[in-house]
Amino acid sequence: MPRSHAGRHARRRRGKLVFTVAAAFSMLAAATVVTAYAVTGGSTDSYSFFATEDVSGVPVDSDDRPVELGLKFKSSKAGKLSAVRFLKVTNDNSAHRVSVWNASGQRLATAAPASESRSGWQQVTLTPAVQLQAGQDYVVSYTTSKYRATEDYFTSRTAKAGPLTTVGGGVYKYGGSAFPTDNYKGSNYWVDVVFKQDPKTSTPAKPTTQSPAASPSATTASPSASASASASGSATPSPSASSSTPGTVPPAEAVNLDLPRVPWEGGPSYYDKFAQAKSYNFSDAGFFPLGVWFESVQADSDVAKDKAVGLNTYIEMTENTDMNVVRKNGMRAMISHKSPTLGSETVGWLVTDEADMWGGPGNGEWTGNWPGQGDICKTKDSCGYDVMSDLSADLPNDGRLRYANYGKGVMFWQNDKQAADFVNKYTDVVSNDIYWYTDPHVCTAPAEGQGFGVPEETCRRSANYGLTMDRMRQLDATDGKRQPVYAFIEVGHPFTENDAPTINGNQIAGAVMNSLIHEARGIIYFNHNFGGDCVSQHVLREKCGDAVRPAVTETNKRITSLAKVLNSQSYDWKFNPQLDTMLKAQDGSYYIFAMPGRDGGTGTQKLKMPAGLTGATAEVLFENRTVSISDGAITDMFAAEYSYHIYKITP
Repeated sequence: MPRSHAGRHARRRRGKLVFTVAAAFSMLAAATVVTAYAVTGGSTDSYSFFATEDVSGVPVDSDDRPVELGLKFKSSKAGKLSAVRFLKVTNDNSAHRVSVWNASGQRLATAAPASESRSGWQQVTLTPAVQLQAGQDYVVSYTTSKYRATEDYFTSRTAKAGPLTTVGGGVYKYGGSAFPTDNYKGSNYWVDVVFKQDPKTSTPAKPTTQSPAASPSATTASPSASASASASGSATPSPSASSSTPGTVPPAEAVNLDLPRVPWEGGPSYYDKFAQAKSYNFSDAGFFPLGVWFESVQADSDVAKDKAVGLNTYIEMTENTDMNVVRKNGMRAMISHKSPTLGSETVGWLVTDEADMWGGPGNGEWTGNWPGQGDICKTKDSCGYDVMSDLSADLPNDGRLRYANYGKGVMFWQNDKQAADFVNKYTDVVSNDIYWYTDPHVCTAPAEGQGFGVPEETCRRSANYGLTMDRMRQLDATDGKRQPVYAFIEVGHPFTENDAPTINGNQIAGAVMNSLIHEARGIIYFNHNFGGDCVSQHVLREKCGDAVRPAVTETNKRITSLAKVLNSQSYDWKFNPQLDTMLKAQDGSYYIFAMPGRDGGTGTQKLKMPAGLTGATAEVLFENRTVSISDGAITDMFAAEYSYHIYKITP
């Protein structure tokens, strides 16, 4: 919540958040688990182990000797192995050939790729498909001299996809095409299958849990380890850089796009470890968090108004809120104070808001004061990290998730290391509120917007809300783990300066959509007007919100209808450098989200389809029209910087 120019400062006594009387509207302003992947296409169940796993950070090994890399697995159901997949290193020009082996080392099939992309997953069709028997061990492999590998991947886990289960994990053999039997430290060499059950044994895909596989024994040195050992006397393990969360089961989708995936935290199943969030549907693919900041609920009518707009979550609430009413009406909450009526509706704790700005990036000691109460830090050193640590320790250790919001400190003022310490050390969900449409200062100060390369003439654009998301996701990734990043969108006039801009409905919709395109996992609306023509502490409930309420309601309705799509892992594909785009798949259809980018993209634009994404037409969702796909591209008009289109293609 922007405070530096609005004059509203929060202070928190132990266990509760309070707002100073002097501020405007002071009371209300302020793996061991099993991986399981099932991929469905058409009427026959089709399975792959790693089709939805983020492989963008898998390290490239320095070894360049010819080697056969494989995966050992079995199936509890008979069926056909129709293709072998392998993860290709960028500019790997070595010859590749895939093979299928039985447990005795007999080669059952082999094939070479008809064509290959520059990098990423390659899928090689087996003609004819190989019939696999239930309960038998098999190995799929490919020949290469340049590869990616993740050590310890299978040391304490087993991958499972429908009836398929890995047996010990990755295997290899030096010397070119030969039956791979060696293993080292449970390494995954990223070889995969496309398997279809025989119709008579086909059953719906259900993720199941089994005991982790025993650690494979190191019968010989791994391809990378042997080279390192001969040079230095010891093997140097490669770091595991895969950021996909083990145990996540993304929604079913087709497997025929040879594209890398956008890194993510694992989708809805990320919340499985938080009992309250899971019980309130956060782990359901059909639920998408749509929150409102710092509301008050005292009666059923309050919740009814919020639900009518499409909201489902309260992010911080006033101390006079009756949590019984929130709970009775099926709403969720993340709050900072221990309400006497708190219950299961409280899915998480808010650590605090914008400590990066009022505490600063430093390890000094916090006085306990809040802005406006005196010195924040006991010395001249910044003490924001102590603020976060102290407030985190003050919250109940009850398994609820931890959430915090940051501001311009993390976004603009601090270096990457300072900002990353805020983002990564204290929370399970995080956000940042930069109001590109309404902040009277964000477009002009050299230390703020200009410092992030946003000139004033392109500052007030929906695409800059995506810039906020990119910054937060970049920082979040620095510790090798990921958490959901929510987006903040204002719905009115959140600054006291009357001459500051007021956001309109089209801009709200554009800001929300651009945040989603840049991988926002939730939306939080800032619901307070501190200036302008209509000052209000409940914009979406009161007359002040009449002009924007229809746009917010419609936007939330669309998000809710597309929740399963939004909760799936995106493909990494750029349709047009002038556009901000996102590509997803769900239930046999592909979804393209597109809108103008930060520096252009309005007018007539062409969206170039990736290989494998075919069709004659695309339905334009929510617009009652279709567009043709000609020469592998969609051509469409984007009338304004906030215009967006969502295309659905069903091959």
